[in-house]
Amino acid sequence: MPLSERIQALIEEIEGESLPLGILDITLYRDDLTTLAYQPIVHKTEVPFNLEGKKVILIDDVLYTGRTVRAALDALMDMGRPAQIQLAVLIDRGHRELPIRADYVGKNVPTSHKEIISVEVKEIDGKDSVLILEKVE
Repeated sequence: MPLSERIQALIEEIEGESLPLGILDITLYRDDLTTLAYQPIVHKTEVPFNLEGKKVILIDDVLYTGRTVRAALDALMDMGRPAQIQLAVLIDRGHRELPIRADYVGKNVPTSHKEIISVEVKEIDGKDSVLILEKVE
């Protein structure tokens, strides 16, 4: 959410126009839901505007397999039929399992399957950083 809020504020500062912002919880749309936990934690979805005919930009921190984006697309389509959906990501690390690509990418960071990307934002973590870490198995 902090990335979305930052982008929204920058657009307002540059363009002088305030765009609506929503929160999308994709937990129940995930294709790995049964492997996550016995009782997955569901957060709130807040989209206080009509999606019909609108351009929607999904914002995520890391694009990896594409499965999170697929779940977000399914959730959006249950709320209406936007005219267009675009994707903005801070980091694209490759290794797609689905034919999904970002329209806007902050940085392409090639990684191995043995690595994970950790994004920290100052609103939550007290600092902004992107870390490449070895996956602990």
